[in-house]
Amino acid sequence: MFKLAAFTDEISQDLARACQVLAEFGGKGIEIRAVWDTRPEDLSDSQVAEIKKIVADHGLSVCSIGSPFGKCELDDSKAVAHHMDILKRCADIARELDCPLVRGFAFWDPDQADQKPWKAMVKAYQPVPAILKDKDILLGLENEASCYVGTASHIRTFLDLLKCDRVKAVWDPANHIHDPQSIAIPAFPDGYQLVRDDMVHVHVKDAGPDEAGVVQNRFMGTGLVHWENQLQALKNDGYDGYISLETHVRAEEFPPELEDTYGHYLAAGGKEGASKVCLAWLSDAMAALT
Repeated sequence: MFKLAAFTDEISQDLARACQVLAEFGGKGIEIRAVWDTRPEDLSDSQVAEIKKIVADHGLSVCSIGSPFGKCELDDSKAVAHHMDILKRCADIARELDCPLVRGFAFWDPDQADQKPWKAMVKAYQPVPAILKDKDILLGLENEASCYVGTASHIRTFLDLLKCDRVKAVWDPANHIHDPQSIAIPAFPDGYQLVRDDMVHVHVKDAGPDEAGVVQNRFMGTGLVHWENQLQALKNDGYDGYISLETHVRAEEFPPELEDTYGHYLAAGGKEGASKVCLAWLSDAMAALT
């Protein structure tokens, strides 16, 4: 059975507080993207040691380093080289925290190109396999609508071109929905089926169009991901990794249909309140799986 995790910075920049909240909902892992207002690649060795202690004190594990690796311009060679250094540093931090996975991306795509520059992307990724082997770590490639790899189809294409057994998929179905090029491929089941054989991690948030047709992030269970079905499929398929909540909603966006069941969690205020709503929804959804 898969395990519940969360991005700590979606709850609080205070790591101890974020761990406490996650543990209240039966969480088992944390994903590190920013701690104490510091990005992972900028963390000092002493900060990494403190993270390790806090996480252990709460009985949790670090399941992923949410690095920004690959969020740069493909044609900027200096930026690409710098991001290789980011990958190396985040891989070192992952190893120190007994974490098997560093999250990454595949370059900014500001114009939503119809034809992705696959050959240039593969060339830019050439140093990656050696880095991953040297550090004995996996890179989880996340689909992100603002990058060349934005949909499940893009993940499938890029992984097949890379042919690297240390680069796997981080499946984010809400990000898939955000990408206009996903229009003909529902996140579930179609998108999921494209990535599931190479999937090592799952990001959890919901999304759907507003009244103007613009896709927005939504509270869990109120968008187009169909999370109940997605979670059941993960269980049925024997996925035993983590599902990591990436809240990405605000308390003021709370939908009235969730008020009676989850409204009281908003008393915590701010990001924590919104995250508690989503954690409670996920905890209930996991308990209801057959």
